[in-house]
Amino acid sequence: MHKGVLFFTTSLLAFMFSLTCVCAADSDSVGYDENTEIIVSGTVLKSSGCEFRGLKCFVLESNSRSFNVITAPSWFVERIHMKLSPGMTVRVVGSKFYGTDGALYLVARSVKTLPTGRSIQFRDNNCKPVWSKRVIKRSSCMKIFFVPGQSM
Repeated sequence: MHKGVLFFTTSLLAFMFSLTCVCAADSDSVGYDENTEIIVSGTVLKSSGCEFRGLKCFVLESNSRSFNVITAPSWFVERIHMKLSPGMTVRVVGSKFYGTDGALYLVARSVKTLPTGRSIQFRDNNCKPVWSKRVIKRSSCMKIFFVPGQSM
């Protein structure tokens, strides 16, 4: 096989594997991809009843687009007294992806309620969930750029 084709195939497989890891992760390590980070302001449509792999969600509408915003485990949401209600305006910084159900998701790094100005941090500067008790020396941000000969 030609070296260029082999490199491309290896790179593509590494990229596809990294994307699968996002969806297969447990609740403490739902993947956060800094490469897909966006800031979305909008209105809360549904503030409860939504979960993704054990993490609480809410539905946000922005410019006629709906996002399922993934926040944190319910015990953490209760501990920080995060109370969102339908109609509330919020700004979310998060990593976007499409779920297997075809819906658009945002893994929240932070949520700011615009009426009060309260900002809630869900991920630290290394993308590690702030509720996690595990000590991770390296960043938990996804790295999707493959460089042959270097470990990820």
